[in-house]
Amino acid sequence: MSPLRFVVSALDFLGRHATTMMAVGVFSGLAFPGVTVHLQPWLTHMVWVLMFVSMVHIDWADVMGHIRRPVLLTATLVWMLAVTPVLVWLLVKDSGLSPGLIVAVVLTAASCPLMSTPAVGMVIGLDGAFLLLVLIAETFLVPLTLPVVSATLVDIPLSTLDLMGRLAALVASTFAAAVIAQKILSRVTIDGWRQPLHGVSVLLLVGFAAGLMAGVPDAFQKDPDHVVFVTALSFAVYAGLQLAGVGALVMVGRMPGRDWDRVKVLSVAFASGNRNLAILIAVLLPAIDPDTMLYFVVGQFPIYLMPAVWRQLAKRLLPA
Repeated sequence: MSPLRFVVSALDFLGRHATTMMAVGVFSGLAFPGVTVHLQPWLTHMVWVLMFVSMVHIDWADVMGHIRRPVLLTATLVWMLAVTPVLVWLLVKDSGLSPGLIVAVVLTAASCPLMSTPAVGMVIGLDGAFLLLVLIAETFLVPLTLPVVSATLVDIPLSTLDLMGRLAALVASTFAAAVIAQKILSRVTIDGWRQPLHGVSVLLLVGFAAGLMAGVPDAFQKDPDHVVFVTALSFAVYAGLQLAGVGALVMVGRMPGRDWDRVKVLSVAFASGNRNLAILIAVLLPAIDPDTMLYFVVGQFPIYLMPAVWRQLAKRLLPA
């Protein structure tokens, strides 16, 4: 077997076993912190490449063809980018959490979905096309909305314009690079490399999680109770945002003229909890509060582990 064919086969394997490999990435950083710590200087670069690979997959004509439910899409955008950060802030502002943790949970609630949300959603049985629309719209809107949220609700060591500029540069550069790649390569070529490209995404996700987790063992040794508490908090925020998404959409869906089925409701709920912490790390480093960083690190546990729970839940709640 030639070296190129071996690499492609390995990437195919990673793409087919994405959820297992993601869990491996989380725990490899805990098991081998002395090795994975060397990945930390590359975290921002990994985020950029992950966003680029995700955007290369996008068929813009197909996306435009799916914009047929503007009310649901608009409601989802307003819910995720405007309503949830305010609700979370109201819940935590007088809770006794440290300022760093308050910043972390509010920014989490104000962030866009993970780049992997549509792909993982389709595996679970959710509406992948709708999740893709939400992802694209929020990724381009978050450079405008998140700085406003941060300036209004929390205090971070970046000005509104600085944060806006960093987010815009990250999103715009990956978008431009993806469009150029799509112009150079044909749609057939990109589709033919879909599985190896998924493997590249999984490899980057594994590296990102492993690099983040490298510092957790030391933090646990210094203050195990705090690390356990912040980890539990990350799971609570993840699940709470999803449950709140179900409740809000069910209430709005009872209005006359709404016919949102269970797949749509669960799709919005899934996106509500799967927020992009990597993009926050990329734009906030190196000026980031230790508690905020700890939350973003251990917040990878629900992101990487809960899709398996969602898959079992979907088997019981969704049509075959």
